[in-house]
Amino acid sequence: MNRSFRMLTVAVIACCSAFPRAAAAQLSVLTNTVEERSAAPGERYTGTIVIANPSGEAQTARIFLTDYSFKADGTTEYGDAGGMARSNASWITPQTNRVLVPANSSVTVSYTVAVPARESLSGSYWSTIIVEGAPPTPSSNDSKKGTVSIGAVIRYAVQVATHLRNPGSRAVVFDGERLGLTPAKNSALEVDVANSGERAYRPVLWIEVYDEQGTLRAQAKQSRGLLYPGSSLRQHFDLGVLPPGSYKAVLFADTGEDAVFAKQLALKF
Repeated sequence: MNRSFRMLTVAVIACCSAFPRAAAAQLSVLTNTVEERSAAPGERYTGTIVIANPSGEAQTARIFLTDYSFKADGTTEYGDAGGMARSNASWITPQTNRVLVPANSSVTVSYTVAVPARESLSGSYWSTIIVEGAPPTPSSNDSKKGTVSIGAVIRYAVQVATHLRNPGSRAVVFDGERLGLTPAKNSALEVDVANSGERAYRPVLWIEVYDEQGTLRAQAKQSRGLLYPGSSLRQHFDLGVLPPGSYKAVLFADTGEDAVFAKQLALKF
């Protein structure tokens, strides 16, 4: 089944009823939220996740795998591990699926990625390692007193991306261009950008806007995070103050290859 939580999603768990008991301090993950590695078919590599416990009591962390995808409309899914065509969840073996983190301390949990020995593999494959604090277990004294045990369970998602040395294709699709105004009454363009290729990349996106005389009237540029194949993002360009009229614009996307993707637009403000 698909899990609807996002990174740092909070779930509140209550047991019994009556007087609440304070929730314990949460675990935290000190590792990068995106771990990338280039590898060849048949290669193995390892990574680590550091889990910290700032509280005065030992806490237990659960560790498990999910798939991960996102869309320009804000939809994010953490599906069952191995369900996506480009999931690498079956390649990943965490050192453990449960670990006790001592009070005021941290624990390093390693994981191994074993890339299948298939020469047909190309492009990028990815999934996430989820780390969450196990919810507090009500004690027998709590049950007798009728107290409520409330704990916020925070989940951290660490993306594990494997980029095959056979790079695969990089491709961009621009879609759903929408004109509007910013709160400051500047002209703005919003566009959805999708990765329709085989390899993940961090796109650099920019726009140039020309008036009917061919004079450059506005430009904007932004670098974005890792965009996986089949995923999409929504890009917003603030174009400043443009007088009413017709304009020609060119959208650009640099995916790190020699060729830059571009699309021409006719705009009217």
